Amino acid sequence: MDFTNLLITVLLLLAPLKYKSDVATASDDEDFFKTCSSHRCSKHGPEIRYPFRLSTQPPSCGAPGMQLSCSGQDTILDHPVLGSCKVTMIYYRHVIMNAIPLVDSSPHCLLHKFISVNQSTAVYRPHTLKAASLVGCSRDSIDTNQYNSIVGPTSCLSLANNASQFWYLAYPYEYMSILPLGCTIVSKDIPMPYSYDKNGPNFDISIFTETAKRVISTGETVFTWYSSNVTSICQQCEHEGRRCGFSSQRDQAFCQHHSMSLSQV
Repeated sequence: MDFTNLLITVLLLLAPLKYKSDVATASDDEDFFKTCSSHRCSKHGPEIRYPFRLSTQPPSCGAPGMQLSCSGQDTILDHPVLGSCKVTMIYYRHVIMNAIPLVDSSPHCLLHKFISVNQSTAVYRPHTLKAASLVGCSRDSIDTNQYNSIVGPTSCLSLANNASQFWYLAYPYEYMSILPLGCTIVSKDIPMPYSYDKNGPNFDISIFTETAKRVISTGETVFTWYSSNVTSICQQCEHEGRRCGFSSQRDQAFCQHHSMSLSQV
């Protein structure tokens, strides 16, 4: 037998082994999605799927620190800093989560927590890519009817001297030179929970106005998350329209073999 025929014979013998290995891998992947199926706490609530898991599922169904639970029809995240938060939206493709803290640790003003507490944890970070500016004024001196890029005020106690202060949220691209005397920029990093689509965030003035009102009244905020061996792979899966899972044997995330009908965000 010459070398060419020998090589063909070896490849033919190995082919069934390779096929068997691929089938076993696919089977293992499907076992993950059977054990770790997606859930919702309510019909219109955010879908809970890997890298998140429901608290009633095995720990292997989610990445570390990414457990959610249901309280009635609400989806709850136990944030290490902010405590219990109601999750209003999860954008898997963009690695974004909108949430409302349920326990206000700063009773004088909901906005205090954005500048007085470091919200970054091992998994979650405030998403400040397109953050709003927080403006503090000694009196209610900004005509928000004239400037639709500035929303407010909300009356708070000043962090400096406990005096009454009026706070506003300003669109990040607004010129701060329009501010009257007695007003200062307190922070330029207030996370804004915008809606997202397949192209990214919707970020025009009209959406900013409505969103800023929600932030002032409820403290709604936005997080991004990170988990090694998971985040970048899962994000790629979502862009390809496939679910993401995790292989304990391979110690990394993977994309489901076939595409599923997924949300476009």
